[in-house]
Amino acid sequence: MKEAVLFDLDGVLLNSMPYHVEAWRRVFARRGVSLRPEEVYSREGTRTSELARQLLQDHGLELSEEEILRLIDEKSKTYNEISRAEIMPGAVELLEELKRRRILTAIVTSTFRENLERILPREFLRQFEAIVAGEDVSIGKPHPRPYLLAAERLEKLPQRCVAVENAALGVQSAHAAGMRCVGITSTQTPEQLREADWIFPDLWQLTEHVNLVLQD
Repeated sequence: MKEAVLFDLDGVLLNSMPYHVEAWRRVFARRGVSLRPEEVYSREGTRTSELARQLLQDHGLELSEEEILRLIDEKSKTYNEISRAEIMPGAVELLEELKRRRILTAIVTSTFRENLERILPREFLRQFEAIVAGEDVSIGKPHPRPYLLAAERLEKLPQRCVAVENAALGVQSAHAAGMRCVGITSTQTPEQLREADWIFPDLWQLTEHVNLVLQD
């Protein structure tokens, strides 16, 4: 049996991705660039600073380091202003089922802890035995380090952990860490998540098939 389930945040536990996409769209529009949503969705899991640089490069914008940091701060403020993100349907019930089975849980995200604690209710965060936030690692997904650190904090072997992701880069990160991975098609298609070991449309379906996912 698996002993821990490690959750990505945006698009898995929180329906926040549409607001992140809109925030990016607005800050680039102010600079004369029309972003397609897929430009952001296809890079889900990338750290914010790296994503900003990739988008700037794609559209031929050359900004100083100071200007890039200003753009990132502007995006964060825009997201905070427009976001109405809520906990994903089925998340609370899934966590309750995992607790009943004595399965440990963790959040693995590029979001910084300060923002994490602001956007998620305290009682919800208390359900997790470990959190790996953006400031905890120097390199993010698809590198395995975020998931490896979460396993370390839970004191579990990576092979005893299952990751839950909604992005291809996150699936790659989990596999590189030696974990099996569930793909949730909240923002990417089954084809985009084809490398996942199991694919479900939502957390309700994952809960229904939790025996399959937790078995060795």
